[in-house]
Amino acid sequence: MAFNAEYLPVELNGETYAVDTMAYRRTTVPVSRQQRDNSKEPGENTLDTTGAWVRSQTDWSHGAGQLYLDNEDSDRRRFYSSQGVDIWTKGQMTLLADTEDASPSTALGTGDLILERFVKADGTEYIYLASDSTMFFSSDGGDNWTEHSTTEPIGSMTSDGSSIYIARTGTQVPQKYVLGLTADLTFGTLTPNLLQIVAGRIIGAEGNDIYELDAAGAKASSSLDYSLPLSTSSWVSITPASNGIYAAANTDNTGSLYYIGVNSADGTLNAPTVAASLPRNETINEIMAYGGLIGLATSAGFRLALISPESSGVTLGPAIDTGGEAFSLEADGKFMWFGCDNAQTHRVDLSRFTETLVPAYASDLKMSGTVAATDKVVSLVRLNNDNDPKLFLAVNKGSGAGVIYKEHYSGNKVATGELIAGEITWSTVVPKLLRSGVIDLDRSQYERAKTAYRTTTGYTASTPYTLGAATTTPVGKIRLVATNGALTSSTIPDSTGTLSTGEPDTFSFSDGINTAISYDLKIELERASSPATASPICHDWQLTAVAVPRRIDEIILPIVFRRDVTTSRGSGKPRAALVVKEAFENLRALMEGGTAVSYKEGKRTDNVTIERLEMTPERLSDDGGWWEGTLMVRLLTVPA
Repeated sequence: MAFNAEYLPVELNGETYAVDTMAYRRTTVPVSRQQRDNSKEPGENTLDTTGAWVRSQTDWSHGAGQLYLDNEDSDRRRFYSSQGVDIWTKGQMTLLADTEDASPSTALGTGDLILERFVKADGTEYIYLASDSTMFFSSDGGDNWTEHSTTEPIGSMTSDGSSIYIARTGTQVPQKYVLGLTADLTFGTLTPNLLQIVAGRIIGAEGNDIYELDAAGAKASSSLDYSLPLSTSSWVSITPASNGIYAAANTDNTGSLYYIGVNSADGTLNAPTVAASLPRNETINEIMAYGGLIGLATSAGFRLALISPESSGVTLGPAIDTGGEAFSLEADGKFMWFGCDNAQTHRVDLSRFTETLVPAYASDLKMSGTVAATDKVVSLVRLNNDNDPKLFLAVNKGSGAGVIYKEHYSGNKVATGELIAGEITWSTVVPKLLRSGVIDLDRSQYERAKTAYRTTTGYTASTPYTLGAATTTPVGKIRLVATNGALTSSTIPDSTGTLSTGEPDTFSFSDGINTAISYDLKIELERASSPATASPICHDWQLTAVAVPRRIDEIILPIVFRRDVTTSRGSGKPRAALVVKEAFENLRALMEGGTAVSYKEGKRTDNVTIERLEMTPERLSDDGGWWEGTLMVRLLTVPA
């Protein structure tokens, strides 16, 4: 039989007690609970929470703008921001194309540049550029430019497929040219500074006036001829839509959209009616109708508007203000682009929406070389380029002459890119120890020596089909960068190395702060040194972390509940005249009140709460007031 050599004195809420050391227990409470995954398919919730917690991402095609990766309402297909990274193929990220200078040999001016794409009846694709009072055009993708000077700065350009019409600022009549030629003809006697051919009609605008022109350049008889009430108003952009024409005007530093319908009786154009108004002090730079939607480049950013076929009114969506003010628009396929400052473009996917009228979006092509914050992408054009589309950027430099850049025609990739996945909390504010990270490459980059299903000699059952020998070496380099709560970063494998597919590496923070409530994750990509067209393709990333919450100890304290108590060796403080009933009531009051009290055992002191009392009686006290025996007290420590 075990012999209890000594009663150990402890102190609870300032009162000294003796305990039965044979029954005393102190245990750290487990931090993980048993869980069950009720989802249709096994996923991260299936993993045992007593081990490392996993966070991963396998798709980025829902775009940027999400700060928290793993909140309850987060979309795991979104991220916070990116630069130089192409996320538009579902299930992979890689580097975007680089850009190259496509400027004419003649230095451009400092005024707003204008880019337009016109296609001649014979299929020849032209790109036209206006810079101050000079017109340039090219039929070979900007490799060679033809130059022609006008007498006043150009305000806009438009074409009907055979001729090009140029409106000039000031009080100058428009000029007309045959596409691809420089012999100019005066077009009418009016002086619009904005011309746009829409649905086979020529619309002109000058200040607060808007009107339809006939083939001779005069106002069309009995058709659109309207002036906004305030002379300080200004028409800034016109676009054709399936249900009519939309025009944008700024009045008192606020933009509005107007609808111009067709009179069903005689085919003339009706007077504009307000279709939507922007919030106060938000102006419009350009509009573009596309597939039942209207894109707006405004002083607040980029907006989408939904056209109502019944009323021809529009519903405005929230502004995407990631890039700041938007100056220009272009659309092709399922995408629309808008240009901002920092010589940066952004792309939106009109087939994927993350909120009502908020499409998936991310940063896109950027002018290569030295860029200033004040460099603005004021005009965009996307050439078909024999079914290999290329985007052109007209950039007004903050200082000096403007430039034209185009998507690299040889397919060169940007040297580096990064994607910030966002803040990762593992869905709890408990501190975590970040352990490791791992990436997987797209299969197309590490499968080699595939056996073709069909061969020149024919496929037979004896011909084995193989996915190819896998290599863990990416084309270029991929790194993971985690940032802790002290804003210290750890890069795996290092700032110049590369991760191998499927091989985890361990994070180590130089400041020694290896736990944090959340971590920011950045994925860095670097193209191959040669060829410049080669880029790594990341299929997914994973992080593992271990929860390290402030630990709680459970203490089972068997108090010797008797009138007179000393230790077996006479040590400790004798406890005489203990009123057991009063002592029990005091402890019970602390338990019911949830009061945190001081608890001392030996040289250790903790704050604790009393969670449970259990009395094992041996006899009734001498005064008959309460039992004497052993009182089992369950304590829980309060984290410091």
